[in-house]
Amino acid sequence: MNLKKTAASLAAVIFIMVVSAAAAAAATLTVGNATSGSCAHVFTTIQSAVTAASAGDTIQVCPGTYNELVAVVKTLTIAGAKAGLDARTRATTNESIVGTGDGAFQIQANKVVIDGFTIQGVTNDPNVFPTGLGAGIWTNPGFSGTNGGHQIRNNIIQNNIIGIELDNDGTYQTRVERNLIQNNNASGPLGGTGIATDFGLSNAVIDNNKFVGHTGSGISEFSSTSGMTVSNNEFAGNARAMGLFAVTSSSINGNTIHNSSDPLGSDVRLYGGVSGLSVTCNLFTSGAGRAMRVDDAGFGGGPNSSITFNQNNISGYSIGLEEDAGGYMGGSLDATKNWWGSSTGPTIASNPGGTGALIIDQDGVVNYLPFLTSFSSCAPVPQIGPPTNKDQCKNDGWMSFTVPRKFKNQGDCIQYVNTGK
Repeated sequence: MNLKKTAASLAAVIFIMVVSAAAAAAATLTVGNATSGSCAHVFTTIQSAVTAASAGDTIQVCPGTYNELVAVVKTLTIAGAKAGLDARTRATTNESIVGTGDGAFQIQANKVVIDGFTIQGVTNDPNVFPTGLGAGIWTNPGFSGTNGGHQIRNNIIQNNIIGIELDNDGTYQTRVERNLIQNNNASGPLGGTGIATDFGLSNAVIDNNKFVGHTGSGISEFSSTSGMTVSNNEFAGNARAMGLFAVTSSSINGNTIHNSSDPLGSDVRLYGGVSGLSVTCNLFTSGAGRAMRVDDAGFGGGPNSSITFNQNNISGYSIGLEEDAGGYMGGSLDATKNWWGSSTGPTIASNPGGTGALIIDQDGVVNYLPFLTSFSSCAPVPQIGPPTNKDQCKNDGWMSFTVPRKFKNQGDCIQYVNTGK
């Protein structure tokens, strides 16, 4: 008898039995209350189900209203009635609605999944109510002695002070996907912010979300942040899209940013200490302030460095890019191959005849050549209009293609040009 083979076979059988037993032990716990109609359930609060659950279980929450602050202290999947349905486009009837003035979900375990809820009503200012968390979903691995790795998917997150307090130590990747994050403007610390980081964020993906109507930033990163990807999101009608401080080795790509409202603001604002950031293939359009500003705002981060700003479509801004004195160091700021809203390129003294968005370059470090004479092929294109005069036709790029565009008002632009209006 080959004892080594026998021992190996026995070990394999034991391993399979252990894995199978663990899988079999995972359970689904159901939650509902008097607002849930006929939806079958065992538990009447989400918190009671969390308390009864074992790590690895799923908690399925019926439609209804749950006036709870849920402390999630185990690795669980907590699924609302709309789990798996994109929050940006779904019907909003029969939602699982969670929230109190103090909070909705406080994540204190690794790899927690929150999927398919409406999260709202977190309005108690933590400076006044010491029990308040100040965010609809609150994470802080340092507080709970964990790592993070949370997955926040398919939620409508609205009418809170902050939508999500997002922090992660990088051991596991955290993802925020397909959420509608809107109107989180209640009074309190960082009120008016969709996603905020205050305790450190690493290895994070923020992808395919919609940020709408914030009086501050869609995303505000004011703590040490590295390895963050912000991709394929829409930022609509916020004061600004993103404010970044001390962010390193990160990327912003494929986003649509439009109709920002702060005339003194910037859709991508670098406050200092930002290094190794690429801003590529984004659409910036119709903002009241600047598309991007690079400065050292005096928070202690120092000048920014190693920034690339390429292949973006920029139109409808008076200022496309502003680099303030002392805002950038370590060579040139690579702003090549952008569409500045005109085939003539940006407005800057070194580009005579340029009629596109203005570049302000106080340190003489911005390299914008070559620029694109038509839209970037990798970035979303402006879906704006109809134009009101010939200059808008030119500046918004309506006449930049000889093949028909997919704008139903393109004919109006041709008419403006042809009649000389």
